[in-house]
Amino acid sequence: MPPDGCLIRKALPTDAERLAEAERVIARVPGRLASRPHELKDEAFREKILKLSKSDNGIYLVVEDKGVIVGHALLEPLDLEVTAHVVRLTIAIHEGSQGMGYGKKLMTALIEWSATNAAIEKIELQVRSSNERAIALYKRFGFQEEGRKLKRLKLEANRYLDDVYMALWVGP
Repeated sequence: MPPDGCLIRKALPTDAERLAEAERVIARVPGRLASRPHELKDEAFREKILKLSKSDNGIYLVVEDKGVIVGHALLEPLDLEVTAHVVRLTIAIHEGSQGMGYGKKLMTALIEWSATNAAIEKIELQVRSSNERAIALYKRFGFQEEGRKLKRLKLEANRYLDDVYMALWVGP
């Protein structure tokens, strides 16, 4: 478990470079993220932080331990009116900090925040079929598998991963 002194706070635009770099490190291992390292741009992170800071039904959080960001997560609302009750979850625990309970703390904070937001009824996510640790975490929080897209991610010639679609109903 993470130390009691860890802090969960809203992400700031000044965090963007650190968050992008952390995901670039994670993405170096094929299949850990859908993105390749060169596709993860600091400015895109900054723009998403700014966008979600102005959103009523989206949020971008970081978890710090001793003043160092060790993970981040966000809930991003879907754009269409018919899917406005749904948010998409993204979570990343930074390299060297996995397995210490930071993901559990971020998930708890996001689910609690969602439960108090009347506009949010469903949290969706996509996870690589090879990421058994993450799938187990999501299941512990009550997420259910809703489907799979087979061979969605092509890692190299003749090497693919499935994307697992999971969701948690937090609405009435």
